[in-house]
Amino acid sequence: MHKYSLVGLIFSLALSACSLAPKYERPQMAIPEGWSSTPGTVAAAETNGRPFWQELGSEELNYLMKVALAQNLDLDAALHRIEQARAQAKVAGAPLYPSIEASGGTSRTFQDPRDTNAARGAGSISYEIDLWGKNRSNLAAAKYRAQATQFDRDALQLIVTSETANFYTQALSLNERIRIAEYNLKNADEVLRIIEARYRAGSVSALEVSQQRVAVNNFRASLTSLNEQKTTTLNALATLLARAPQSFAAPKETFASLRLPEVDLTPPAAVLTARPDIKSAEAALRAANADIGAARAAFFPSLTLGLDASMAAGFGNPAASAISIANSVLAPIFNGGRLRGNLESVTARQKELAAQYQKTVLTAFKEVEDALAALKSNNDQAALSRESVRESQNAYNIAKARFDAGAIDYLTLLETQRSLFQAQDDQIAIYAAQLQAFIQLRKALGA
Repeated sequence: MHKYSLVGLIFSLALSACSLAPKYERPQMAIPEGWSSTPGTVAAAETNGRPFWQELGSEELNYLMKVALAQNLDLDAALHRIEQARAQAKVAGAPLYPSIEASGGTSRTFQDPRDTNAARGAGSISYEIDLWGKNRSNLAAAKYRAQATQFDRDALQLIVTSETANFYTQALSLNERIRIAEYNLKNADEVLRIIEARYRAGSVSALEVSQQRVAVNNFRASLTSLNEQKTTTLNALATLLARAPQSFAAPKETFASLRLPEVDLTPPAAVLTARPDIKSAEAALRAANADIGAARAAFFPSLTLGLDASMAAGFGNPAASAISIANSVLAPIFNGGRLRGNLESVTARQKELAAQYQKTVLTAFKEVEDALAALKSNNDQAALSRESVRESQNAYNIAKARFDAGAIDYLTLLETQRSLFQAQDDQIAIYAAQLQAFIQLRKALGA
């Protein structure tokens, strides 16, 4: 057969190859038209494609986020997993191309009256015609798995950025709560000083002194707990940034500088293409679909074409060459159920991944609804907490003035003091919860 005829045959057979993979269809699900919860006082807004953390209005957070995206070790490991998956895709695609091999050697024979030298060389080309699409299905499956790995990294990046924003807002809120606790501890110490002076003058009892000392100790205990929370929060933030906690500097901005953004609320259908975990689940499902095609193709014969060429010559003698063209057909006859078992396995795997895809979508809808409910609840609580702080401050100011004038007893002052501290601390905690609910909402929507 002429060599050009062989090449033409190879390409014609390759182009006529079919695929036995089933037609891919996304699992059917009932997609709601809208969300059952609304964020309340936070209205819809246009984000202009900005990352969610930039909407918080913190340049310090923007810088820390750049560090996290560049240096986070989990993201770095995920990047290498992508490289592995892409390399596996190259391996899977290799059978679609001809295999070319060459060999050669020389020899010398020592024999009187004259030594003889000889050289030989050989080359071979083999190519498996992908008649049933087995190799193409394997390549498609490998490519989809590489895509899933990329989407997994995108999902991990979303987790890293949301956790960085969460820990940063927590750190700033704890700074503010510590400031309030220190202020209230200072006031409690001042009240204790006054009560001890009155006790020495005989105008109050030892009971009131003991009660105020207990109150001072409670304020100190609260301050100790808040400082511990701040330390652990900063340690977690440092780890996200791939920095040692011992050398990590605490954030400098104030909690009040953080802006609660308005919500860019996309419809439920948009979540399917926005969330990387859903896209990863679908890529894995597509890969399993291609695996079925490869498993089906394994039942049919495989055709391999080959060309071998060799040349040998002794130095000073004419060269001898030979070219041979061969083809081979390999058809499975009996394999103890291996092919059938493999097909059943990959089919069951495809069904499993279809169920996992549906579960991933439902989980995404749940996370959005949970974040919307949390945001709405925290928005409502924020309005109440502002009113509580205002009234508690007025009550404490009045009680302090009356206590100094001797018009009320110590217990009344102590109660208003505790109420003010609690109201101030609750207000900061609620605002932090609002910010974190916004972050969780953007994460749930796929940012």
